[in-house]
Amino acid sequence: MSYSSPFKPKPSPSAVPPPPTHNALVVRSLLEVTREERRRVLEDVEYNVFAYPAGMVTCDFLSDSGTSAMTDIQWAAMLRGDESYGRNWGYYCLLDAFRDTFERGTAGARRIVHDLVSGSADTATYRDELLLAQAGGFVNGGPAQLERPNTFLVPQGRCAEALLFSTLRLMIAEKAAQSPPSSPPCCQQPPVIISNGFFDTTGANAAVAGFELQTFTQPGLNDPFPPELVGKENPFKGNLDIEATEAYLSSLPSRTHNNSGDIPVSETVTLLLLTITNNWAGAQPVSLANIRAAHALSRRFGIPLFFDACRFAENAWFIQQFEVGYGGTPIPDIVREMFSYVDGFTISLKKDGLANMGGALCFRDESELFAKRYEGIGMRLKERQILCYGNDSYGGMSGRDLMAAATGLLEVVKAPYLRNRITQVQHFASRLHSSGVSVLLPPGGHAVYIDMDAFFAYTDRSPGDFASVGFVLELLEKYGIRAAEAGPFGWEWDKKTPQEQAKIPNLVRLAVPRHVMSEEHIAYTVAAVGELYRNRHAIPDVVISRGKDMRLRHFSCGLRPVPVVRTVADGRSTYLGEAARQIGHLSHAVGQSVAEKEQLASALAFSMGDWGSKAITAAKGDAFGGWVSEVSNDHSPYEYSVAIDQKSGDAELRFLVEAQPNENSLAVLRDSALQLTQQIGAEFQDTVSLDRLELIRDLFMPEHHDGDEQGLFSAWFSCALSRTGPEWKIYLNPRARGAEHASSITRTAFERLGLSESWAMLEAMMTTADDDAVVYFSLDLSPSSENRVKVYVSHPRTTASGIAKKLAGLCPDASTYEIERFCAAMGGGFMGPYEGKPLLTCFAFTSAAPTRPVGTVHFPIIAYADNDADVQGRVEAYMEQAAVSPVFREKYRSTINAVQRRPLEDGRGVHAWVSLKQKAGGKRTNTFYISPELYGPVGVQNIDVGPRKVTETEDEGKKRDSGVFVGSEA
Repeated sequence: MSYSSPFKPKPSPSAVPPPPTHNALVVRSLLEVTREERRRVLEDVEYNVFAYPAGMVTCDFLSDSGTSAMTDIQWAAMLRGDESYGRNWGYYCLLDAFRDTFERGTAGARRIVHDLVSGSADTATYRDELLLAQAGGFVNGGPAQLERPNTFLVPQGRCAEALLFSTLRLMIAEKAAQSPPSSPPCCQQPPVIISNGFFDTTGANAAVAGFELQTFTQPGLNDPFPPELVGKENPFKGNLDIEATEAYLSSLPSRTHNNSGDIPVSETVTLLLLTITNNWAGAQPVSLANIRAAHALSRRFGIPLFFDACRFAENAWFIQQFEVGYGGTPIPDIVREMFSYVDGFTISLKKDGLANMGGALCFRDESELFAKRYEGIGMRLKERQILCYGNDSYGGMSGRDLMAAATGLLEVVKAPYLRNRITQVQHFASRLHSSGVSVLLPPGGHAVYIDMDAFFAYTDRSPGDFASVGFVLELLEKYGIRAAEAGPFGWEWDKKTPQEQAKIPNLVRLAVPRHVMSEEHIAYTVAAVGELYRNRHAIPDVVISRGKDMRLRHFSCGLRPVPVVRTVADGRSTYLGEAARQIGHLSHAVGQSVAEKEQLASALAFSMGDWGSKAITAAKGDAFGGWVSEVSNDHSPYEYSVAIDQKSGDAELRFLVEAQPNENSLAVLRDSALQLTQQIGAEFQDTVSLDRLELIRDLFMPEHHDGDEQGLFSAWFSCALSRTGPEWKIYLNPRARGAEHASSITRTAFERLGLSESWAMLEAMMTTADDDAVVYFSLDLSPSSENRVKVYVSHPRTTASGIAKKLAGLCPDASTYEIERFCAAMGGGFMGPYEGKPLLTCFAFTSAAPTRPVGTVHFPIIAYADNDADVQGRVEAYMEQAAVSPVFREKYRSTINAVQRRPLEDGRGVHAWVSLKQKAGGKRTNTFYISPELYGPVGVQNIDVGPRKVTETEDEGKKRDSGVFVGSEA
């Protein structure tokens, strides 16, 4: 998928990173806590991470609110804190810091707090600065602050929200009570607040006050973003969806005019609230263009525009770095412009105030849409402020907190601080992404958000399972790292309508405290999250044990982890049910449409017939009269394969299935195979022809066997999709009459099919000295003249160069270099001889080009790696060497994720074979043969490593030659 940004790109960064911005002079030692100790405490606190003691946490990413380390300047200011009850000097300093930050910009800033900290303030400072009459902005001064108060200090941001929403709702209710009975119905509806995203406390406070909430976040939050563009471009995913907001407003009943007589005003919508950065939407920034558009919309509909301004400085940094026209604009001037468009704001000074406590509510003096519409609201707010939080000059904050916040507002807009702050978060996100963990990109300002839908992809978790909470609990118990779920549990998915559920993101937030975390913290966390990702199938689900219906329940409710069941062979799951599940996942992984997925799943169900509904049991042969299939390495009766083009990333998904008998007999197996063959021919007659198969069927599927039964399969069937529908292929066993007859049977088949010269080429390539032997014969069951006849030859004890020469000797488009590189990569750097399970070559002939076969080399990777993680590492290394496309890489990884049900390190079995096909024009395709792992990983003792495997039949005690991927007898 291509990506283009409407915002300015940044030049490539220098190889030398930016210089450090600060030194750490005070450190806090951490307790050494064992996993068992953490587990017991978690149990005691009902698995609520908010109730878990911070002193037992190693890396605390629960919140960045009030958890930051303050600067030495802030600490100096705190020592100058004035704890007087009425009008302490910190009050004046903070009010003037608000003016500096939100109104004055770079040139007009006065920084009065510095005079108070240095002790240079005198009576003139009070008379000419602190007590100066000021009006018209967010912070009235002198008599105006007494007559028309518009700045209200509170302990933290949610107090400002509660103060604003509760007072607004009360005044709206009073107005409604005074309305005549004939008032429009809209006046009697709950008032609405619109936002680009309500954070949890904001939404809860508004809902408690009686407001209806409408969220319109710009679409595309989870859209892919190129990781290489992190730090270079930004699409401002936190924006308000202007079009959707306008459509909603236009649908509402409204008065014709406002007090000015020319602006339509909705009677329903009370406030338009922009959250900057958008903490609901992954801390994504809001562009100034979007702020201007929201302002224009609010003016047109007569609705006050407010900020939830908790992270205003971080938002300004993104504007400076990524929005056209602001690259050379100082941060304070960007902040001033941002706030010039709004009627008011709430703020938690515990974020971009760099303080441990504090908040505020401010609104523009005498603004038409707010101050004048809600006449006298300032005094009403002041009454409630004093009633709930104390004297208006401290608002529940100590004099030390006031000084820390006043100084912090001046510190937070400094460019070196913001560069260090945002870059650390970007680095954190990039490290996680590089480790294979999907994170929201580009990262936001204050936190890294893990995409939990991607994290748990293909594990069949429902949002209501609260598996993301299970991840948070595992992270805390195993590694002492505390994070916060920001998804279905926190946003109450289980209590929402389907339409509301669809809007809820599924994220886990790792909020980074400012000036606290080192590279060690980041590296440790990345490693821990990566380890949990590798073990994601075992992460428990979570149920709410107490407090489900509490407001902001994530702070107080009780939880209980529920282990997930990983066993498939449990007597309840069926062969078809599990196959349909995995085919669905694989179809999504390779990018098929829903129609294509359903078509392939339907073909699979058809091929299984009645036996597909049988339960998967732990004993492999129980379902089929003792018959144990060899179609897959783990003896599942079906296998998958995904072929991916190295350049384009185009992928083809196929399945391979064996018609299962109802007793352990090759005769019955043959009859089952013949029956399925006829059924396929009848059901798919538009894309299937059995004519050529009938010419050779008797060679590979004899009516009677001489002596002991030979071979462990009769026929296998492969299906893939084409433009015209399912295309089928049949695999036949050349050793059906015994290994010694395999070559002669194959020769006769080629002669009957008019390909005698093709066989002559192939026979000349095979050498008795090398024990080369035919092990498979495959035929396309299509009516096309281009349908293929394929022969698979095993090469025991071959080397990379040996098999490359044989393949390239017959196939003009094959490169010995590419084959050797492929074999070496799959062998973990080993070039042979490969003493284990033999490598295979495959030669595909057509009547149109009987002497120009297409060649493929098949590497039995399961026999040459310790586990599937080892295999994946080799494939990753090969992808790097072969310079495959990013789409190829993504589809390979998604393919493995789609069928994986355990950590790859736990054994081998998911990867069975990997092949390399080379065609004209340098076209190279790799195919990954995937086992369903219905019975778990494959043990070393169960891998057919050749040259001969013999098994006992349960009923007759006879021995049978497997004939599967092996050479001739030793």
